[in-house]
Amino acid sequence: MTETTLKRAGNMASLIYDQVRADILSGKLEAGTPISQLALAEAAGTSRGPVREALRRLQQDRLVIARANQRFSVAPYDLGDLESVLALHLVNITLAIRVGVPFLSDEEIAHLTQCAGIMTAAAEKPDQPTWEVAYRDFILTIVKHAGIRVGALVEELLDNIQRYRETTLNRAPVVYVGGDQFAAILDAVQARDGVAASASYAKFAGRIASLILAGIAPHYEPARLRAYILALGAYEGR
Repeated sequence: MTETTLKRAGNMASLIYDQVRADILSGKLEAGTPISQLALAEAAGTSRGPVREALRRLQQDRLVIARANQRFSVAPYDLGDLESVLALHLVNITLAIRVGVPFLSDEEIAHLTQCAGIMTAAAEKPDQPTWEVAYRDFILTIVKHAGIRVGALVEELLDNIQRYRETTLNRAPVVYVGGDQFAAILDAVQARDGVAASASYAKFAGRIASLILAGIAPHYEPARLRAYILALGAYEGR
């Protein structure tokens, strides 16, 4: 296979990956939906090679699962899985903030302040899509210097939260958090104090995660989430 052919196959795999990923995150492809490699290949006008590569990447993102004979389907989810995603989101982002904040540049800190301002304005309207974009930008910026693999993990967790938000979380009351709620985090960031910034984030994120689960299933006991919050020192006896 020539270098040109390899590049073309790689580009096609990326296009298929982006499309299927978008369909899963938006809820267009629901949990448990079978994914036909043949149908994807025919729709893209390509062979199954790029399709398999795209599906393997989605499997690494935990958005699809592979069963016997390489039959793929959209990954299932339930309250227990959502609790785990929220807990991993809380723990990994908190630790990434602690590590990455001391290395932020002045320009990156200014960008974080801008994101917080956008969240405040979006919460007042309210404008959930704008708030979510600004929050994602805020998080990916504040953990930018925690390491490439850590950043990739955080992005994966944000994707999984988005998937739940488009499906399961639409049954829960929307919880808007204005940028002013990030004031303590930004104060610590300005001082390049990763410990204080991560502690402030853990308190706010632990509260929001608890509210999300309570809104979806009031009688569900999120024991694991509470344990993670306690381990981070953010538990306040709620």
